[in-house]
Amino acid sequence: MNKRKKATLVLMVLAAAAFSRFAAALERSDVDVQHFSLEYSFSLDGKFAFQNSLAGTANIRFRNVGSEAIKNLPLLLNRLMRYETVTDDAGRTLEIQSHLMELENFEFFQANIGVVPLAEPLQPGDTLELSISFGGRLTGYVGAGMLYTQEYLDPAFTILRSEVLPWPQIAEPNWLEVRRGWADPFDWNAVFDVPASHRVANGEPVEVITQGDRRIFRYRSSRPNTYLVFPIAPYEDLHVGANRIFHLPGNQANAQRLADSMNQAMALFESWFGPLAQEGGLSIIEIPEGFGSQAQFPTIIQTADAFSSGEEIDQLYHELSHLWNVDTYEPQSPRLEEGLATFLQGLVSVKLGGNVNLSEYMAGISNRITDTYERNPKYKDIAIENFGREGVTGLSYGVGALFYYDLYESLGEEKFIGLLKGYYSAYTDGGANFDTLVAYYRENVGGDSAKLVDEWLVGTGYVAKLKVN
Repeated sequence: MNKRKKATLVLMVLAAAAFSRFAAALERSDVDVQHFSLEYSFSLDGKFAFQNSLAGTANIRFRNVGSEAIKNLPLLLNRLMRYETVTDDAGRTLEIQSHLMELENFEFFQANIGVVPLAEPLQPGDTLELSISFGGRLTGYVGAGMLYTQEYLDPAFTILRSEVLPWPQIAEPNWLEVRRGWADPFDWNAVFDVPASHRVANGEPVEVITQGDRRIFRYRSSRPNTYLVFPIAPYEDLHVGANRIFHLPGNQANAQRLADSMNQAMALFESWFGPLAQEGGLSIIEIPEGFGSQAQFPTIIQTADAFSSGEEIDQLYHELSHLWNVDTYEPQSPRLEEGLATFLQGLVSVKLGGNVNLSEYMAGISNRITDTYERNPKYKDIAIENFGREGVTGLSYGVGALFYYDLYESLGEEKFIGLLKGYYSAYTDGGANFDTLVAYYRENVGGDSAKLVDEWLVGTGYVAKLKVN
């Protein structure tokens, strides 16, 4: 064996040994994030995304809620970013080891996995705060199947949201553990330093400071959140009472039309479910098509097609309905709230003069779900309550909507709306889990309607109604 081959072999053996030690340090860490503080600075001067970069610092205060001491803390970060430094609340600089790895339970989803050996083991019940500086570029995970995560540092439009790991998150390299972490709400504050031509859109900022060609935005949570999203673009805005519409340049007329539709839909929702429990106005933020609409009070990000087309305005109704969801703090949730939002999207559209009739809207959903089940026979054995555990929460949009339509037809509109209102009133302050929802529905519908709850939510009797071949 010549010297070059021998040296290469030695390096490979050393690298394998180092990775083995790294993997062994990836221990499970049961933590509760209590506060998250973020500082972000962007370079968006380049015409193309690859010419731009970011730098940030995240301060994470967390508590060990497990039964064993934590010696090594696992971190996740976007695959195009790097960890710079880590210090603890005693001012000690900590070592961090990192490797690019694919997350367990999510094929092709790669992240920069970090392991931080703590200066002292964190005992059960104790709290620690780490300051983590990081930087690099940003990319989405379209190649892993998350088609809406088209994130890049594009001066025309950039978005930061939790699922693409644009800041360090405490979790093992396991997608189910990442999702489990999102079930725990936390307080947060964030500071963004961006070009003065751009705005960071969220709720109402605490402070906005312009310094030359830069603009600094300071935000603070109005309530604990489980998930963060920050669109960044050269936004213009429209004030509608206490609410704000952030729209992309030149789209003011469409923003006004959307604002009118929002006011009508909000009035209808309030007549059904009562006023929102949360105080303060909403921010509805336009994002390009394909990036995926999402809602978490006080922010709704809405794709441009709902702004530009009256035929797509029911997408806004879907997101607005989420404001009346009861918070569900549980890992691997079946996300039944998406089915309710899909049903209400159609119902509100009918009430406000959109779709011709509800049965046609639901027939379209039924046909699509039936086709999906015929192509995937294994779905016939999965109850809605297990959609999260089986990793098929995408089915909740359609199957959940069909459940609520069946319940709506069985109860009649008045009793159906009363059921939803009662559940929201009972649990909006403390949150609930899926079992609580099922128990509430069983107790309050009665008769044959109670059988529907079991057929759809905890059994597979609903499959027969799909007429799957």
